Amino acid sequence: MKLRSTSIAALVAVPLALAGCAAGPAPAQAPRPTGPSPEGVAWTGRMCGLVTGFTQAQQTLPAVDRTNTATARRTVIERLDAAARSADDTVRGLQGLGPSPIGGADQVNTGFQQSFTQLRDLLTAARGRADQVDPTDKQRFQSGMAAVQDELNKSGKLDFRDELTQLEQNKELKAAAARAPECRPFFSQPPQPPQPPR
Repeated sequence: MKLRSTSIAALVAVPLALAGCAAGPAPAQAPRPTGPSPEGVAWTGRMCGLVTGFTQAQQTLPAVDRTNTATARRTVIERLDAAARSADDTVRGLQGLGPSPIGGADQVNTGFQQSFTQLRDLLTAARGRADQVDPTDKQRFQSGMAAVQDELNKSGKLDFRDELTQLEQNKELKAAAARAPECRPFFSQPPQPPQPPR
């Protein structure tokens, strides 16, 4: 059975109080508990949940209806809007986490925020390109959609490996992630950077 941190604090306080009554040297401080704190596990779980939530949301994006060019354009815009909202929700969620109880974890969170901000901006730019697509002319439609795809292809330059490497190298953060159920997708398969919709 593991002792909770409040129990440990109470056990440490008893010898210190008794030491004040006795003559002689003060006792050595009790060792700090090993492993991440429950607060650290919870914070890390929320961070992982936001990141994996974006990936899961991409799997439920509206489908592109290719019935005709007008419908295809409209459904591409709906898909890009949904993906951009999801990226924005992820950014705002990460910003709302507050300071981490784990040293160095704030850097990982900041890195995720920056990467998801870039992804959101890329999706918004692609949506702007989709707005300009002319569905009344097949050639202009194809050319416009190629410009949308070119914008989305820029996502290949986005790299979440730095954040995942920092998570892996920070022992306490990695231990907290291993205990947080929301982080299981980070460990169950090779981490893949989130991809925008195609």
